[in-house]
Amino acid sequence: MAKILSMYGAIITYLILSATVLTPSNFPLLNMVINPVIWIILAAVIYLLAKNDQIRTKGQVDKVQSLLIVMIAYIIVYFCIGLFSGFQRTPYAKDTLSIIKNIWAFGSIIVFEEIARNGLIRLNRKKWWNLVIVTILFTLVQINFFSFTSSLGSIQSAFTYISSIIFPIIASNILLTYLSYIGGTRLPIIYRLFISMPQFLVPIVPDLNWFITAVVGITVPLIAYIYLNYVHVKKTERLSKRSARKYSPWGYVPALAILVVVVLFVVGAFKYQPVAVLSGSMTPYFNRGDAVVIEKLNTSEKDNLKKGDVIQFVSGGKYVIHRIVKIEKDENLNRVFKTKGDFNNVEDSGVVGYDQVIGKLSFIIPFIGYPSVWLNEALR
Repeated sequence: MAKILSMYGAIITYLILSATVLTPSNFPLLNMVINPVIWIILAAVIYLLAKNDQIRTKGQVDKVQSLLIVMIAYIIVYFCIGLFSGFQRTPYAKDTLSIIKNIWAFGSIIVFEEIARNGLIRLNRKKWWNLVIVTILFTLVQINFFSFTSSLGSIQSAFTYISSIIFPIIASNILLTYLSYIGGTRLPIIYRLFISMPQFLVPIVPDLNWFITAVVGITVPLIAYIYLNYVHVKKTERLSKRSARKYSPWGYVPALAILVVVVLFVVGAFKYQPVAVLSGSMTPYFNRGDAVVIEKLNTSEKDNLKKGDVIQFVSGGKYVIHRIVKIEKDENLNRVFKTKGDFNNVEDSGVVGYDQVIGKLSFIIPFIGYPSVWLNEALR
């Protein structure tokens, strides 16, 4: 017990130093030297303390192969999402020397953190509370407290940061502790390298908004857990066919497929996209708290818009859904639209050009937009 408490104390000390001194001071050599050296020392000490507590688990090769399948599928899906969301350039240089430096700075920390995690698990493997404490400690290790405190300037930025960063880190660390428990250091290292390394090795990555980042960051650990748990149970326990079906990951496929389709629908990957109504400017045609489904239009389809159509467009950086009340020509003889909310007394200022039009209202779903309304109000 004394050994594990001392190691808890060492990691907590590192957390305090990192949050109060290292990260705020932004030492130039923090990522290249200081953090790797600290984790090399911590990992070495914990490994030596736990060297007599080796754990042998069955099916290690199968578990590694299964995790590789999951992570390769993740990489494929991750970059396919970019076909809908667009891509952005990574902030890291891609010359050979820079790649080597980045792999060392981030890859070494991944490796030695997971060696330390596994050592702590082995020091008290049979106690569930040890697994919980290890998960909490390494979750805190991976949170950038400087960025977190900076996000607290408004409720909206805090909510976005917690949803897209904190929740995925928690989900990831629950999985990493489990992988370390059933497979030693190799499984969590493989998982983290696949998640972290693409941005250092390729020039572009998908440009994901906070919502998609949150969904991916929570869903991927869940899928990995379901599949690896099935492989682990299958290799370590003698199960009947009925019991094996209970653990089979294939039973989750329909639910995951539905989840993927719903997420893609919400983010606008398809021709039609739902939009929550946050104002009452179109009452009584549709009301605040309803949801409308917008049919996205290409240029030729915008040519067919007519007076009376309800369109979604961008105005002043905001999305607006109002009715076309006039169709005019601008100075270049291009069609432009005058719009107005049914509940408003006056027309919208200015005109709406083709490049501002996103789509046309297709149908209305009453009431289901209220969660977005409540969330929007809470974040103000």
